[in-house]
Amino acid sequence: MLEIFKGKYTLNWMSGNPKRKQLEWEQTTLTEGRRLHHQLAEARLSVGVTVESGADAGSNSRVHFTAKSATSDQKSCIWAEILKFQNLTRMKNVGKMGIHYLQRLNAANVPKDLIEKGQNRVIEASLTLIRERAKLKGELLRALGGVVASTSLLGVPLGHNSSFLQGPAFAPPRIREAIWCDSTNSTTEEGKDLNDPRVLTDVGDVPVQELRDCGVDDDRLMSIITESVKLVMEEDPLRPLVLGGDHSISFPVVRAVSEKLGGPVDILHLDAHPDIYHSFEGNKYSHASSFARIMEGGYARRLLQVGIRSITKEGREQGKRFGVEQYEMRTFSRDRQLLENLKLGEGVKGVYISVDVDCLDPAFAPGVSHIEPGGLSFRDVLNILHNLKGDVVAADLVEFNPQRDTVDGMTAMVAAKLVRELTAKMSK
Repeated sequence: MLEIFKGKYTLNWMSGNPKRKQLEWEQTTLTEGRRLHHQLAEARLSVGVTVESGADAGSNSRVHFTAKSATSDQKSCIWAEILKFQNLTRMKNVGKMGIHYLQRLNAANVPKDLIEKGQNRVIEASLTLIRERAKLKGELLRALGGVVASTSLLGVPLGHNSSFLQGPAFAPPRIREAIWCDSTNSTTEEGKDLNDPRVLTDVGDVPVQELRDCGVDDDRLMSIITESVKLVMEEDPLRPLVLGGDHSISFPVVRAVSEKLGGPVDILHLDAHPDIYHSFEGNKYSHASSFARIMEGGYARRLLQVGIRSITKEGREQGKRFGVEQYEMRTFSRDRQLLENLKLGEGVKGVYISVDVDCLDPAFAPGVSHIEPGGLSFRDVLNILHNLKGDVVAADLVEFNPQRDTVDGMTAMVAAKLVRELTAKMSK
């Protein structure tokens, strides 16, 4: 018996019979065992898998992989799926601790005003850190002089509004790591050097999980994100480039930009999905509903959605309702010349760019939660961004999921390259 993982779970290759090797994974509950079994079935790795349970649903269960799943390739695939399952299970619990803790406090009849005062202190501390970091960077740039606009990174590690996987919550630090990776230099294709603070600064992250740990709900969290973006914009010449996180962050960010500038913007939205459901699975802040909230609020005059290849009847109806210009991949060859020569922002407060990494074909960016074949090439995206005419006042990059990336971090490097080129577009 070869033990290859030990911790909460024990994972063994059983070799009592050389013709009947099996993988045994001890679970804490039967429910988890069945959930893993279902995930393996979706990955077409369930042949020869059985679930053994104890006397009841709360008992330990075991998932067995018999001889039919004993090839080395299948072992590797099963192991990868189990690790993915562990990460997903762990992510589902991230941020829930505070909600449960708050419920226990309420049940214990702790005064609500006491809880709210504590939350307010945490919120103010969070905003103070972003305010002071933005102020410091703004003062530095104003002292240097000669800067009209400088890109400033703001991370929003939020993943709980995703309808599938919540790995995008881990994206901001991985993107930053890839931006400064020694495997490439710090110069953009247009020749701007990211080491120059007049081109790029960083004000850190909105502490999303820490706020949720204190029981802060989504209504307040969205307001905190909006306020954080405004704090960055108050420090001229900083312009926010927000690192998600799932796509739900675009709503509070665009709201901040529009309110701070005093009017609507034009939005260029690159994505496989329109994200314009009125309310997805009952969640008005779902990553699949962000642009419905933006259009309802009047924060955008024009919304151009490019790269669309997974759209429902409701997505098209919502698009017509809000006058959205939806460019689907099935007609991209026809639309290419138009999309690579866009002129936006005239008569409004500027241009906002939102890049969902899954706008790219998964051959270029496999590390996303929702893999949709038939997408844009990386050069297609750069051509659209480089040739865009308009004053880009803010942007976001969302839906990179490090938990689904390749071992060598391919998608992280793709996301970092997009950040570099967006930075060059915004800074001047």
